[in-house]
Amino acid sequence: MDTRPRECCALTDCPWCSRDDLACHYCSGSGRWRPEMPVQDGDGMISWKRVEEECRMCTGTGKAHHHVAAG
Repeated sequence: MDTRPRECCALTDCPWCSRDDLACHYCSGSGRWRPEMPVQDGDGMISWKRVEEECRMCTGTGKAHHHVAAG
């Protein structure tokens, strides 16, 4: 599994991917994050399991991709 951040997201000419000054708030610039996923057991009880995956907020680039950071 490659854990390095991706070069860019799927958007052509993305203004966020061309920046290097703002790291993603959710993954701290690593391109990976550890959210929690709901898991239901046989009795219907729901618990939470931590999973590691490519950051969905920056599409794995490690760069901020949201208007709030545009300040």
